[in-house]
Amino acid sequence: MAENIETLKEQLTGLQKKYREIEETNRNLNERLLELYSLYKIGSTLSLSFDFDEIMKSFRELLRDTFDIHHYSIMFLDDTFETLIIHNSFGIPKLAASRARYKFGEDIFGKVVETGKYIYVPNMAEDIRFSYHPGNQLKSGSFLSIPLIPEDNRPIGVLNLERKAINGFSLRELHLFEKIADQIAKVIDKSLLFQHTKELSITDELTGIYNRRYFNQRYEREVMRALRYRRPLTIVMFDIDHFKVYNDMNGHLLGDEVIRKVSHTIDSIIRKADILARYGGEEFVLILPEITKARGFQAAEKFRKTIERTHFKHEETQPGGRLTISLGLATLPDDATDVKTLLELADKALYMAKENGRNRVCSYSSTYDFESSHFHQLRLKKKPNHSNVKTSDFIMANA
Repeated sequence: MAENIETLKEQLTGLQKKYREIEETNRNLNERLLELYSLYKIGSTLSLSFDFDEIMKSFRELLRDTFDIHHYSIMFLDDTFETLIIHNSFGIPKLAASRARYKFGEDIFGKVVETGKYIYVPNMAEDIRFSYHPGNQLKSGSFLSIPLIPEDNRPIGVLNLERKAINGFSLRELHLFEKIADQIAKVIDKSLLFQHTKELSITDELTGIYNRRYFNQRYEREVMRALRYRRPLTIVMFDIDHFKVYNDMNGHLLGDEVIRKVSHTIDSIIRKADILARYGGEEFVLILPEITKARGFQAAEKFRKTIERTHFKHEETQPGGRLTISLGLATLPDDATDVKTLLELADKALYMAKENGRNRVCSYSSTYDFESSHFHQLRLKKKPNHSNVKTSDFIMANA
């Protein structure tokens, strides 16, 4: 009987040991599955979208729904590569997050970027080196900040995780979140590369505004939309007066600087709905949706005056002693209802503005009657012929 009891005890001990081994195996398996699931979810974001905001949203949802995280943020270095800014977060007051700025070596975030190594604080209440997240009311619990380092070993930001519990992150989790941060960095790097490549395909290399390729695509869509909803649309073409003279007198480097400054100046005063593109050389084109001819004329005159008042290096070498632009415009449906003709009329209006003295706005029209002394009243004696447009088809604003 005693032997049977001893045998049963040995069997029970063996079963308990086996159970613990199975339990440990299951725990390891679950942790491994969680790791694979997390890395898969992060890696697969690029197969769903290259949109940066959508990718950030996916990261936030994964960390919020899968892990017991109370505060989270992803910070990126700004264009100067000197300051960290919060781009995505939860559990942090929005106003505090929007105002947060951290330099290299500053607080836990700047220190992580500076060293390229993660910092884990098991108990924030006992570690007074850092202030942690802006607006943090807890001042206790555990905090983990991990650098986001793509394959080129250059930190681009930090991933920050906070739990209310002291010693809230196990050693296994520290290794897991390191892998997650590494995967996030790779995905972000590829997303930013895609966005940069996309921007290069639609923006002008010299000025940073849209290029002619993008204009052609967008212009046709905007015209179709205006026709469908019976809304006005104005096209403005403009170029820099006597630009060859400026280039010959001052060189191409300063000429490029003038092109950049003109484009940036106009871009800074147009509406968000307007589209500015470099059409070629020193020539630009503007799409003004929902803008009538009269309002388009006023807008073009505003652009002209703004450039006239802007100082450019060595502009005294220009005829008249200042750098100016000439503008031509045409409006849908007043002047034309097809893509090609509307653009041709705006181009011819620009030509007429230059032929009549430059530094002025010229608009194609058949009937205009302005009271302002700035305008010449010009009327058509016959129906307009788009293939042979005359001076009498236009109205001009003098400088």
